[in-house]
Amino acid sequence: MTTSPQRTVRSPRKTAVVAAAVATVALLGGLHLWLNTNTFGDSALCGGVVSAHDAEAVLTGAGRITSRPGALSGADDGRTRFDCVIERSAAAQPGSGRQRLFVRGTSERGDFAFTGGNWPDASTASFFPGGGVAPGRAWVQLPAGCTADEAGLVWGNTEETANSEKLVGLLTSTANRISTRAGCTPPAPLSAPDRIAPPAAQRPATAGSVCALPGFTLPAVARETVQDSGATWSCGTATAEGPKQAYATFSATRDPAVISAIRKSKGFNGQGFDATHTLSDCSGKPTYFAMETGSRYTESLGAGAPDPQDLFTAFTKAAAAKFSCANA
Repeated sequence: MTTSPQRTVRSPRKTAVVAAAVATVALLGGLHLWLNTNTFGDSALCGGVVSAHDAEAVLTGAGRITSRPGALSGADDGRTRFDCVIERSAAAQPGSGRQRLFVRGTSERGDFAFTGGNWPDASTASFFPGGGVAPGRAWVQLPAGCTADEAGLVWGNTEETANSEKLVGLLTSTANRISTRAGCTPPAPLSAPDRIAPPAAQRPATAGSVCALPGFTLPAVARETVQDSGATWSCGTATAEGPKQAYATFSATRDPAVISAIRKSKGFNGQGFDATHTLSDCSGKPTYFAMETGSRYTESLGAGAPDPQDLFTAFTKAAAAKFSCANA
């Protein structure tokens, strides 16, 4: 006589408990992905001009990525101007904090990177064709056809510890999206540089050859920071170590994107903007020279320091050999 195998019969109550447990795990897992990762997040941010993937690369760590209009979003023209705040935070991970990345499309005078003010000192920045980066800050110029009388640009601002290459990559991608939106796409899309030089370190200045320019003498200067990317060169001078010891910053650029933006900017008179921001022809290459003075120079004006025009002339004369200028 053959005995049939016994079948285990699961009670409806037990089945319901198992199903509820599975559903709870799935719900919690989905909730975690929703709150603490960007798995279900948007692929584009800031009205479609910033890639969420690029934002993840800049704002590292856990958390969902979102964007919202910035303080100047009212100036958004649907073309090249916008203002956006991108945030990343993990709701269920104590101590993860909130990361922010500010991204803006705007326009500035063509030599904005060499005029101080809201921009980092040029000697602390690393320049590349059509852009630059300093700790936590970077900018990329839009194609020339995107603006009529200034330099169009996209800039970003975040924590100083952010990866510079990733930040520049995000801004380059955004600039390409903006140019497409504005109908000013260049023949070839903008591309991020393969390598970004690290910030230059401050060093002792050499008497009689300040900024490594033979014949350039500044008795009050003891320290210098020289950044040379080839197309753009800058030297920050100081009377001593420390952020409040700045004397003057001297810069020169042959970057075609910058020169083009300078020439079409309001206030450009054919030779420059003023006595310390000038454009020269150096062996057939348009070369822009700029000088911005610091607090230590201003304080020394009544104690024998040269006036701004004489100081700038001394700089361009000393730089003439480096940039092959007959008359800078």
